[in-house]
Amino acid sequence: MKLSAPAAQFASLYDGTPKLIAVGACAGLEAGAMPLRLLRLVRHDGGYLLLSEGAGAAEGEALRPLAIPPAAVQALWSCDEAARRDAERLLDWWEEAGGQGSAPPQATGDASTVLHGLLTQALAEIDGLHRRNAGLQRTLSTLREEWGRSVRLPPEAVELLDALRLSPPRLVFATPRPVGALAVPLRHGRNPAGAAEIVQRLPAGARGLAGLDLHLDQAPRGSGVLAIVLTGVETGETIAEWALSFGDLRSGWLPLRLPTASTRMDRLLDLRIGATGVVTEAPRLSLAQAGLLDEYAVAPPARAVGQPAMLALRLWGGLPGLEYGPAAHLASRPAPDRMVWPLNEPVLSQLRKGRDFEATFPWFGLLRGGRVLLHPLHGVVTAALIPLDEVPGAVAVRACAVIDDPRCRAPIACKLVAAPPSVTVDEAEREEGVLASSGWMVLEEPRRPLDLTAVLAAPWSGPMALHLFTDIPDRGHALYGRTIFSDFEVEIDSQTAWAHPPALPVSEEIAATP
Repeated sequence: MKLSAPAAQFASLYDGTPKLIAVGACAGLEAGAMPLRLLRLVRHDGGYLLLSEGAGAAEGEALRPLAIPPAAVQALWSCDEAARRDAERLLDWWEEAGGQGSAPPQATGDASTVLHGLLTQALAEIDGLHRRNAGLQRTLSTLREEWGRSVRLPPEAVELLDALRLSPPRLVFATPRPVGALAVPLRHGRNPAGAAEIVQRLPAGARGLAGLDLHLDQAPRGSGVLAIVLTGVETGETIAEWALSFGDLRSGWLPLRLPTASTRMDRLLDLRIGATGVVTEAPRLSLAQAGLLDEYAVAPPARAVGQPAMLALRLWGGLPGLEYGPAAHLASRPAPDRMVWPLNEPVLSQLRKGRDFEATFPWFGLLRGGRVLLHPLHGVVTAALIPLDEVPGAVAVRACAVIDDPRCRAPIACKLVAAPPSVTVDEAEREEGVLASSGWMVLEEPRRPLDLTAVLAAPWSGPMALHLFTDIPDRGHALYGRTIFSDFEVEIDSQTAWAHPPALPVSEEIAATP
């Protein structure tokens, strides 16, 4: 069957308006007499043409063939025998083009019979809607009752949330070692805030931000105030503001903290730094190479060893809304003077062999995700070394060790040692002159991780080397003893890590604004 429609009426066949298709010379229904669009099926040039009531096809008007049945057709009305045959052809085409059961019901008779059938159909639809609505209401009531009585957070999720609340802030971003400096512009009198200032875009959003560290290459000499403002780029609102007297500043890392980890949703943050006062030497902030993060280059532009520079900084994160400062109540609190520095891949990329051996299989290397492979070898103690350029106030070093291959049946001994850079690998293995050691720990079976912790007797600031060792206690061959170290982190004592105590914002209400 060939079915077409005028191009001007083609789009209206597929809108959501209810439609009735009349086949033949049916009379008694006028357009507008009921909330249906009346379409007529007429023969045309060996095929059929579908026309809107009262809008025929203009002479020479383009026709478009129908490959898909019209939408929202409520019934097909045929009022005589000849029309009934055409209607059956249309229904056969409908089933073929639209699929089994897609054709509308067929109505015969005069206009009153058709109206009666449409009214019956509408009432049946209303009744079905009432039944489905009542079923939906019962389902919602049942869900509310079940949620109120039986739905609980899984114990694993509760344990994770408790661990997050008790854990100290963690380092989420750190620049490389400072290699340059930029003087802070001085504002005299009451000039506007943007008249002379350093602007640094932060590579992190506001949510969960617990504070940041800036590195002072040189403390100022004179009297004045260093003003630091953290603002949201999208909103232009001030998130936190610090005002530090020149007399309190010391060269080194300057910790700036928020009273609570931020709950704001700002994605882009700017740090604006200026100074007001009379000085003989202005404060100078350290610079680090921006590398591939050139979109975070400092303004006004500066260079560090010939490359775009950004301020030397560290960003600390925590659980949004949680206080990390001194407790104002008697509730159980994490120690506010401890912070965690996770060692990421750029730091671990300095990994090297502590001892050089040859084997027919890979026994050493840095894997994806910050994991270190150190496969034990027969008859020797394998060793690896991770140099750390500068560690501020370290009190403990942690790592996780696991036998990665489930086919391993031999026990594997491993050890984590923190030592000054001058200590050799042999001395670290014998624990001579080291800062801390986890001692030898034995992995008894595969896929069961073991935590290694080396606790220092006193906080250590300066370069440090982490030594990793593996051995085979039973002096066998330890086939498939693929041992992986991961989750490296350094715990920091904030009282010795920075030149002076953490600075809180001038107004806590600003930082607490959601």
